[in-house]
Amino acid sequence: MAADQLLSRTLNPRSIALFGASPAQSVIEQCQKLGFTGQLWPVHPTRETIAGVKCFKSIAELPAAPDVAFVAVNRHATIGVVAELAKFGCGGAVCYASGFAESGTQSDINGVELQQKLIEAAGEMSLLGPNCYGYINALDGVALWPDQHGCKPEKFGSAIVSQSGNVGLNLTLQQRDLNLAYLVTVGNQAVAGVEDCLEFFINDGRVSSIGLFIEAIVDPVRFARLAHHAAQRHLRIVALQTGRSEAGALIAASHTASLAGRRRAYEALFARCGVAMVDSPTELIETLKLLNQGGALTGNKIVSLSCSGGEASLVADLSEKTSLRFEPFGDEHYQRINSTLTELVTIANPFDYHTFMWGDRVATANTFAEVMNGPQDATMLILDTPPRDDQPSDSWTVAAQALGDAVAKTNRRGVVVATISECITADVRAAARAANMTVLQGLQESLAALDAASWLGTNMPGELPATVSAPRTTKLIDEAEAKTILSRDGVAVPVGVRTSRSDLKSSAEKVGYPVTLKGLGLAHKSETGAVRVGITNADELTTAANQMPKEINEFLIEQTITNIVAEVLV
Repeated sequence: MAADQLLSRTLNPRSIALFGASPAQSVIEQCQKLGFTGQLWPVHPTRETIAGVKCFKSIAELPAAPDVAFVAVNRHATIGVVAELAKFGCGGAVCYASGFAESGTQSDINGVELQQKLIEAAGEMSLLGPNCYGYINALDGVALWPDQHGCKPEKFGSAIVSQSGNVGLNLTLQQRDLNLAYLVTVGNQAVAGVEDCLEFFINDGRVSSIGLFIEAIVDPVRFARLAHHAAQRHLRIVALQTGRSEAGALIAASHTASLAGRRRAYEALFARCGVAMVDSPTELIETLKLLNQGGALTGNKIVSLSCSGGEASLVADLSEKTSLRFEPFGDEHYQRINSTLTELVTIANPFDYHTFMWGDRVATANTFAEVMNGPQDATMLILDTPPRDDQPSDSWTVAAQALGDAVAKTNRRGVVVATISECITADVRAAARAANMTVLQGLQESLAALDAASWLGTNMPGELPATVSAPRTTKLIDEAEAKTILSRDGVAVPVGVRTSRSDLKSSAEKVGYPVTLKGLGLAHKSETGAVRVGITNADELTTAANQMPKEINEFLIEQTITNIVAEVLV
């Protein structure tokens, strides 16, 4: 069954069974708060109700097989509950308990073995976790989430999959006006994982962008195919990958049992897959906002508007760390802009338009329209608005409205940027929304988001990975045979021969001194003293062979290559 079909009951259920006490109560409350209209079936052996909802004593008493179950009992009991749910025909389960593969062996309990038992108990049933916080589906009012969250009902928006429950929680609490459609945490990915969620998101037409907070990609080939499929649907992916440093990799291993990778490897994978990389949760949020409102940029040429030379300088300085280009205006473009200004304004990019027209919507819109009517891929307006209720901010709203007027007149991409993230108001957001403009928050995050969106606009996924057929049988070959195969296929290797102990001297004379002697039949020759380099005569050869393990019957004698600049290891 396709992953999106496998997860469809799990992530868009009409009936939910709940196990545990306090976490189950939280899930019921959060589902009700988000507007869930389906059935909630708490299961508890002794309680009559949880959060005012009638309890069932056992799974057998449920009126039907639930679409999904939230299982928040201890790790040993979790396995039994999951096994019984699978037999009952449940669509999927979210396993909240920790203490599985991520914990290793503690108190004589092997977490890896325990997780394998959980996988076997699930059988064909979909399962998120274990060590999983749950998920939120804001499109359909579902919150299998045992805590507070910041999601609200949505009609479309970004879908994020996170290997960290707490980072997932933090992302839901953002106050940056991101339309968050899905937030799914996957924990240890014992059954369903990042790739399964990706496939589900891609096939939901209400998802407008995809974000990843991940420590590792389990199946790179499948991931590449999914990224290609997403791009064909004009659905782009942004990734924040952790565990790229040695310290981060160790934390990832203890956190979700993931084998995290170094930055270079993931940079290469994501570049090939057309996936943009960012470095912080706020950069992830800001990039997804851009993709939700207008999609990827068409290129990296940007014009910056501000009424302060200091802000213009900040933009110029911070953009040096990006691929964004703030190119000078051409002569004709310069003249058109100049015709709307006083003689005291210097025209450059970034552009400080001064405050001579501040509060004059028509005059400001005329200047902004001439600026926008150029070859750039987006125009950003730096606008930090007094955010407190006791601070009048009407004139700042006028500036945002003027940019909106210019967007409507030129049909070009406009973005409002608050250099300090909290300096934004509901009125400025409303003005931007009316003109289909994105409001970005935090100058550094905003430039990073524009950089990522421009990269996506010019980088589609590359060629799909070739299909590799695994051999039906495998054969372990030694170094001599391996080098024979490499030489046959045109790979340069040292001249050498396979020989026995009795023929060592004659073989060395054929190769020509100096030679290297290697014992065959051992997996780790160097560690067992079965390698000697730079032998110059027959006596040294005999001594070297006698010092090697007696069980070695065959050897590889090959040229000792001198004056080496570099060696290619295969």
